[in-house]
Amino acid sequence: MVSRSVAHPIRGHRYMADCRCRVGQGESDVLESPRNTVSRSLTPCRWVKMDFERALRHLAKEHTPLKRQLMAMLSSPTRAESEAFAACWRQIGQARRCQIIARMVELAEESFKLDYGALFRHCLHDAHPLVRRHAINGLWEDDSADLVEQLVRLLSTDTDPGVRAAAAMSLGRFAFQAECDELDERRGALIRGALERTIEDPDEEVEIVRRAVESIAYINDDAVRRIIDRAYTHGDSRMRESAVFAMGRSADPFWAESVLAELYDDSASMRYEAARACGELELHRAVGRLVDLIADPDPELKIMAVWALGQIGGDRSRNTLERLSQGEDETLRVAAAEALDEMQFLTRPMDLLLHTVGESDFIEIELGTGEDCESAGYDHDERDDDSWEDNFADPKQVSGG
Repeated sequence: MVSRSVAHPIRGHRYMADCRCRVGQGESDVLESPRNTVSRSLTPCRWVKMDFERALRHLAKEHTPLKRQLMAMLSSPTRAESEAFAACWRQIGQARRCQIIARMVELAEESFKLDYGALFRHCLHDAHPLVRRHAINGLWEDDSADLVEQLVRLLSTDTDPGVRAAAAMSLGRFAFQAECDELDERRGALIRGALERTIEDPDEEVEIVRRAVESIAYINDDAVRRIIDRAYTHGDSRMRESAVFAMGRSADPFWAESVLAELYDDSASMRYEAARACGELELHRAVGRLVDLIADPDPELKIMAVWALGQIGGDRSRNTLERLSQGEDETLRVAAAEALDEMQFLTRPMDLLLHTVGESDFIEIELGTGEDCESAGYDHDERDDDSWEDNFADPKQVSGG
């Protein structure tokens, strides 16, 4: 099975399992004190809840297991509790800190109810690079604009390559926000500048550059097309895989032929990325090959092919997914059911969202004559011509640019 670092095809988001953390069931250390009981015993912080304080003491015990129940008590801390966590954190050894934050990331992925965001932000400044990496991963769902500066700082100045790569990946969702005008122009320019400097640095490590290419792909212009094209012709196979990932993320049909060709690559990793990109580009010509890939020996590639069929839609995709959803392979059965749900959502008739009006909702109005319009300064011959043209660039021009 091929190891891959990007866990889910949905754009810019890591898959968060929809499980529930059942706090306290089956655990031996049930807390007697209620959640709203407070303590002032931790300095310099005041008004720290008893269960939060107990959880901190649990963390400080180097060789004790990190039980789910007490770890859950660290969720959604107040400012005072965050300060208490910081004070406690400074007294915990490096190996234990790495163990704790890895467990926090794991639990947060299992249950959307657990929120360690404030604690993860504190850990962005930890002395240990593995802690900083976990902190970035733990903040994957945090789309607060004020996180941009911290991620740019980590990408630009952190001494650990793994941290810089994680920061480059994490900036992708903010690049998407900027492209959708959901982020202010200053931060959008800050993100793009940091990613471009990373990509253009001849001394930067491939792993970091490829993650920057993936993130900048959300920006649709000729300069980014050239970046993706250069990555696609790179000598390192990892960079080429990221280029195909970026082609899909760009949602640009310009890359359709390249993506379709890579479905037949000898590398399972490349076929995986091509299948993902076909789904994101909704390439109907890929359906036949994607159906074939469901029989591929690589289990992750099978699941990705199923996902892509759900994104593309159409009768053949639906028939294939319905057959798989009734099959004996449990993994494929679940994946096919989810893909069918996604297909149904994507193809839902728009009239379901429209308001049905009755005769009582109409009012009678009097339309003006042509002379009235002319007297108001309106030329009825003027029109807004929304003609559309296929103005995709020639791949040769991009390569030569």
